[in-house]
Amino acid sequence: MDLWLQAVTLILQPQHLLMLIGSVLAGILVGAAPGLTPTMAIGLLVPLTFTLSQYMAFIMMCGIYVGGLYGGGITAILLNVPGTPSAAVTAIDGHPMTLKGEGGTALGMAVMASSIGGLISCGFLLFLSLKLATLAILFSGPEYFALGLFAIAVVFSLAGKSVIKGLIAACFGLLLSTLGIDRVAQFPRFTFGIQELTIGIPDVPAIIGLFCVSEAFRMAEESEIVAKVQEKVSGMLLAFRLLPKLWKTILKSSLIGTAIGILPATGALMAAFLAYGEARRSSKHPETFGKGEVEGVCAAQAADNAVTGGALIPMLTLGIPGDTNTLMMMGAMLVKGLVPGPTLFRDQALLVYVIFVTMILSTLLILPFGLSCSTYIAKCVVVKKKYLMPTVAVLAITGASIGYGEVYYVWVAIVFGIFGYVCEKAGFSTLAIAMALILGPIIEVNLRSSLMLPDAGIMLFLTRPISLLFIVMAVLTVIFGVRREARIRAAETNRAAHARR
Repeated sequence: MDLWLQAVTLILQPQHLLMLIGSVLAGILVGAAPGLTPTMAIGLLVPLTFTLSQYMAFIMMCGIYVGGLYGGGITAILLNVPGTPSAAVTAIDGHPMTLKGEGGTALGMAVMASSIGGLISCGFLLFLSLKLATLAILFSGPEYFALGLFAIAVVFSLAGKSVIKGLIAACFGLLLSTLGIDRVAQFPRFTFGIQELTIGIPDVPAIIGLFCVSEAFRMAEESEIVAKVQEKVSGMLLAFRLLPKLWKTILKSSLIGTAIGILPATGALMAAFLAYGEARRSSKHPETFGKGEVEGVCAAQAADNAVTGGALIPMLTLGIPGDTNTLMMMGAMLVKGLVPGPTLFRDQALLVYVIFVTMILSTLLILPFGLSCSTYIAKCVVVKKKYLMPTVAVLAITGASIGYGEVYYVWVAIVFGIFGYVCEKAGFSTLAIAMALILGPIIEVNLRSSLMLPDAGIMLFLTRPISLLFIVMAVLTVIFGVRREARIRAAETNRAAHARR
């Protein structure tokens, strides 16, 4: 109770409270802006965290994270232009509602479903994080190796369209993580005589390059968005009357979103699609979905925001990011010398509780902001690409080196930006590369340290219950991913055959 009181007292200090309110509002604006994402915003602001206290830094990032996932639904509903990838699911029924004159109801339901979904996920964040942190104390080398293996399996099996390409991307990321000083033997390897490579590939500039610089390149080739927002959208409060009818859908979608958030590297897009599909499957009138069904809007938005709390659970307790946003946050945490995992709950307990309270308050804040400002936000965020693209590129490239003061980090961001752009074009998952780059040292160090134990061998990993569980889950995940891809390809072949007829 003392930690809760200290965390609330700290956040209610004027500078922290203003940061919280400003970051949630900024997150909504970024999420609503086509071409920008919460991941990009957090990535661009990671260098700023070098100058902030650890509390201020994570208040800012958590506020942007929560606000950004909600904000994408605003332009999806009003303009049929999803601000975030996951908001594309909201647009399926949200924009048809706008065309029918029910845009206000859609916005009202979106903000309420987002708030409720976020709060439910925060409940799981509080409960599961504290329980898992206690359980994770039982982990040693074999368990952490198996956990990393499971996380990588989830990444390459579910993060892209092709399991083979996902595997290649993950393996390449693991290979990159071996550059520099050997973490066990403390000997330089794979440096090719380049002095700078002795420090390896720095995580933060590489991730900023993969997700932010590459996004600037993609913006340059996209067509300009021309959209006009309605002058007035009314009826948002009417959505309150629909809550008794839709509470089961919101609850079910929130649970789906939280569960997907806990899985490494799955993210809000998968959660929104699964929740939408389940809502349609269980509906008494599935034929209305896609034509302006409010149940579709609330399912997508509840799952979307429920990912936030779920994704923080593995990041805080096990050091395994749940999605790209928590990947960026983990990078900032490592730069500040903080190590996610059980020791974080022991050594930085106040920071953990500050994150808990920030997530709850951020989720509550999107309700008044969403109900009062959604239409105005939609009018403000349609920015011309000729201004947006160079701004993102400059901030991403220069921001990567601000905390280090070396031109090497600038080149890392540029090279990984180009590399990420090419990989996305070729169908390789940049998320798999980034996750493998982060998880590589965890997997390698724990594998090698485990095999150094007396009489250690492969059976060491198969005779320890927790390690065996993660290995079995990794195998099942790969099997599921292969079967999923086979079904998708079979369906595409059948559609092509029918089209030829």
